[in-house]
Amino acid sequence: SHDQPVMTNRWTAYVDAPVEVTADCRLDTIVAPARLGGANGIVWSPDGRLMVTQVFGSQVTAINVATGEHQPYAGLGGGICAPDDGAFGADGTFFATEPMNATVSARRPDGTYRTLRDDLPSANGVTVSRDGSRLFVAESGSGCLTRINLDSGARETVAQVNIGIDNFAIASDGRLFVSHFTDGRVAEVTGGVERVLSESGLVGPFGLDRLADGSLLTADALAVNRTVEGGTPEVIMSLLADLPGMVIDVAHIGADPLVLLARGQVLRRRPGGRFDSVAGRLDDATTITRSARREVPEAGHASGGCLVVERGAGRILRLDGEGGLDVVVSGLDCPQAVAEAADGVLWITRKGGITAIAADGRIIASIEGLGDPQGIGIVAGTVVVAVPGRRAVVGIALGSGTAHGAPRDLVSNAPIGLAVPGARAPHVFTPLLSDSMHSDGDTILIGCDGDGSVRRLTIGNGGGHPLRLTS
Repeated sequence: SHDQPVMTNRWTAYVDAPVEVTADCRLDTIVAPARLGGANGIVWSPDGRLMVTQVFGSQVTAINVATGEHQPYAGLGGGICAPDDGAFGADGTFFATEPMNATVSARRPDGTYRTLRDDLPSANGVTVSRDGSRLFVAESGSGCLTRINLDSGARETVAQVNIGIDNFAIASDGRLFVSHFTDGRVAEVTGGVERVLSESGLVGPFGLDRLADGSLLTADALAVNRTVEGGTPEVIMSLLADLPGMVIDVAHIGADPLVLLARGQVLRRRPGGRFDSVAGRLDDATTITRSARREVPEAGHASGGCLVVERGAGRILRLDGEGGLDVVVSGLDCPQAVAEAADGVLWITRKGGITAIAADGRIIASIEGLGDPQGIGIVAGTVVVAVPGRRAVVGIALGSGTAHGAPRDLVSNAPIGLAVPGARAPHVFTPLLSDSMHSDGDTILIGCDGDGSVRRLTIGNGGGHPLRLTS
């Protein structure tokens, strides 16, 4: 039915009463109301209107593309909650996935609703089979591609793939193809046999850490991956399925991974998969890294735990992984990343250069002229810094005391930053550093977001010996 009111915005579609202001006050509109509460899935209805699902608006809106009129189709407070994707059946029934509720709901043509299934973790993409008898649903949280009989509601697993499945396509001959938002994997999964068309890879990576078992942990915006030596990245935590926000960086305490989220929260994953919040509401936090020291120095603050860069507040914090949080350094100008030397000196990248601060709080070195340095690490007596604006990895040799050498390019034309100068990254990626580093024995690992690789850099002695940048 088209009897629903025309939506001028997402409030007045449901509320008729005008806003009233007392006589001695004035109310002005600074930012105009929005018509939709975000926009996720989009599909044509049988009557030619465009249906837009809205996870955060918790509604489905019908748009007349000729007139621009908006009308509630599955309205706020109705039988569909937080829909992500939608599809129409042959009889005009509208099916919607609710990833936050593990549910697939249905709106019948007469406007009544029913729940088809409520046991589909992070139900995401959805489509109806060509004969109209079955519904296919991609479960991001479990990696299942599920087929549901629309008459009986019976569920059948068509394919089991990696978690993070986003959507799928059905070819005219019935073959199934799936995509993954977490790692870019695209594959055919017909008959339960997987034929990979695009291998799993990294979106970034934006953070690195080496676990005690030797595997590599990577923060990859939409997921946390674990990679064993010689293997390919395996998603162990993902957005929607496990994490409430985008992943900026990773570290660990003991055997427990620590995850830094874009909203400034640090989560610790305990054995068994339980998450504890060990820090929250940090101001534009950019990196988390394990401390290089394990003892408590005679002067200065306690060491150990992990260091977190709070860019918005201009601070370096130390957290113990149990909720304890101390300010190590404050008053910094837009700090980006930090690395701690064995003697307790903190080397910090910031806007324009690098600052070195001793354990007692003294500034012992300030290096300018590096543009916008980001990731930083220390290995083999050298401070290693990524400068994505120049696509360079720069080394600064450490001497005795406060002495240090002049910066020199260790790697040029590195695949860090954007491959096309001036191109814009997605807005949600702006909190992420474009490259990350992790000291790894006598080498250093570099996360190269330009091509999705992690490289290992072995540093020469500065006497003309070639450097090796290996995958």
